[in-house]
Amino acid sequence: MKNFFLSLKTTVWLLLSLIVLFFVGSYLMPANRGVFGPMNDMLLFDWMSEVALPNPGQTWWFFACLALLLLLTINTLVCSIHAVKGKWSRSDFLLRIAPQIIHAGFLCILLAHLLGAGMGYRLSGMLPEGASARLPEDRVLRLLTVRVYPDPAGHPRDWGADVELYEHGARVAAGSLGPNQPLFFHGVGIYLKSFDLDRTPSALLMVNKDPGALWALTGGMLFILGSVILLLLKWKRA
Repeated sequence: MKNFFLSLKTTVWLLLSLIVLFFVGSYLMPANRGVFGPMNDMLLFDWMSEVALPNPGQTWWFFACLALLLLLTINTLVCSIHAVKGKWSRSDFLLRIAPQIIHAGFLCILLAHLLGAGMGYRLSGMLPEGASARLPEDRVLRLLTVRVYPDPAGHPRDWGADVELYEHGARVAAGSLGPNQPLFFHGVGIYLKSFDLDRTPSALLMVNKDPGALWALTGGMLFILGSVILLLLKWKRA
């Protein structure tokens, strides 16, 4: 079993299988929007338990991808441990450490997604102007105003909203939201998705907490660093 996870062929076949499943998923997802559409507004674990498991005919490929990613994680860990335990020399230090930096980046990215799926939250809903919504961790989000800027024809050209965030009864953050202009506070992101002016001015807000964001950033930087070092070393030896 150890030799199986140490083999480079195992890595290649796992990656090839993942690519094939991703292609299958790229066709099944648009054909089953009712199943995969909620992924945009739900945490991964919540979506898996509430939507994916009751619909195995449409989501089987997704669970197969998770199984292959688990095997690929074990493969990465075993290969890294085996490489670190070997004999090292100054002459080939960079050449041997670069792949381990890439492995570390890959594992950090996987950890980021795991933390985000299991420990974060994602809430969305329409909030009228002047109303408040209670959030986890004893926080309250208050919508102050909704701002819409029409074009000469009277159609909405741009829009925004002013919000305040309270924690334990004290205001801890405030700001203006807009398209691609969220408000962040201690890992919590507040996003403006849409608005409604039919009755009371209201805004469709999404609040997202992703505890794995820093791990994802670290993993991406490590992956790029290791890849650049390996590329330069290979280019130098060519």
